[in-house]
Amino acid sequence: MAFCKKLPSRGLMKITACFTGGGTAGHVFPGLAVMDSFEKLCREKGLDGDFFWIGSSSGMEKRLLEEKGIAFFGIQTGKLRRYFSFRNFTDIFKILAGIIASFYILLKKRPVIIFSKGGYVSVPPVFAGKILGIPVVTHESDYTPGLATRINKRFSKLIMLSFEESKKFFKEKNHNKLCFTGNPVRKIFYNANSGQGKERASLIENIPVIMVIGGSLGAMEINGLIEKLLPQLLKNYYVIHQSGNNKMSENISMLSEDLKKRYKRYPFIGNEIADIIAASDIVISRAGAGLIWELAAIGKASILIPLRGKGTRGDQVKNADFLKSKEAAIVLDDEEIIPDTLYNRVISLISDKELIKKMENKIRELSKPESADYISQKLFENSKIKKWAENNG
Repeated sequence: MAFCKKLPSRGLMKITACFTGGGTAGHVFPGLAVMDSFEKLCREKGLDGDFFWIGSSSGMEKRLLEEKGIAFFGIQTGKLRRYFSFRNFTDIFKILAGIIASFYILLKKRPVIIFSKGGYVSVPPVFAGKILGIPVVTHESDYTPGLATRINKRFSKLIMLSFEESKKFFKEKNHNKLCFTGNPVRKIFYNANSGQGKERASLIENIPVIMVIGGSLGAMEINGLIEKLLPQLLKNYYVIHQSGNNKMSENISMLSEDLKKRYKRYPFIGNEIADIIAASDIVISRAGAGLIWELAAIGKASILIPLRGKGTRGDQVKNADFLKSKEAAIVLDDEEIIPDTLYNRVISLISDKELIKKMENKIRELSKPESADYISQKLFENSKIKKWAENNG
C-alpha cells in the first residue's frame, strides 16, 4: 500500500469520505486497509477518492496517518469508561467539545460516508455525522462489541462484525443492520516473505525465532516476563521484541555479547513487521483483534497473554478464548502468567512441529482476505456517492 499526498486527478469526479477511530494501531491499520481498497473501487467507478481521518489529538494515530500523507483532524474527547470514575463527569465536556469540532470538520469536508473503526474518539464524529445526515458504517474488530460500538450502532446504517458469533451480543432489532465481514488486514500480511524477514532482522544463525509483540504501545507485563527469561531463551533461540518505549532492564544489560546478538529489540516495528512475523516460528503477544487477524493472514502459531483486569472490558480475554476454542492459539490463564510457565509453554510448543503446523492451519482458516474489498463495496452502496454524482454530473 503506497499512500502519498494526492494530486488532483484530471477527468475524475472527486468524492470525499471520512474515516474515524483510534487509540491504538489496532484501530488505524484496518482502516488503512479499507481506505486503500475503497480508493481503488472509487477509481473503477470513475471517481477520485479524497479521504481524511478524525482521531484523537493526543493519540498515536496522528503520526501513523500523517506518515501516509493522509489528512488528519485531531479532536479532544473524553474516554468512555464502564466503571465509576470522577473523570467520567469531566470527560462529558470533552465529548461535547469533540462533537462540536466534528460538526465543523464534517461541514467543511462534506463527506459522502463515515466509516468508524471504533474507539472512544469515534463517537463524536459518528454522532455529528448522523445529525448532518451523513451515512455511517461502523466496524467492530473484537469478539465482543466495545462501548463505542454499542453507542455508534444507534446512528449507523450498517454494523460490520469481525466474528460471526458476535451477533449474539446485539438485540434482535439490530440484526437487520449486522453484516459479517471479518477484520480487514493490510495486504503486506498476505504477501509476507519469511526470507526478507530474516534479512531485515539480521537472522544469521539457523535457530528458532520467537517474536514478542506487546501491541503498538508495548506491554509492561509481557516485557517483564520476557526480560526475566532472556538468559534462558537466548541460549537456543532468537528473540525479536517489539517493546514500546520502555527502558531496558538490568537483565538485558548483563547479557553476554553473544546472547545480545540474538536479541532484537525495537520500540515499534513498521511495515516490515509482516515479513518478520513470517520469519518467526512462534509469536508471543497480547490478544488485540488487529494482531489476531494479522496472525491469521500469515498463518502463525501463537501464545497469547490477553490484557485483563480493571480498566479493560475483557475484550482481549474473549478474543483469546475464541481462538483457543478453535485450537488456533495457546492462551495463558491468570495463574499461568509467570516466567516459568511461559518458558515451559515456549519450549513445549517450539519442539512440537506437528502442533505448530496444526495451529497455523487452524488460525489461517479464520482469515478473510476479501474483507477490505467487501467492506469497500458496502461503503459505496451505503454512501451518498450515487446521489452526489447525479447532482454534480
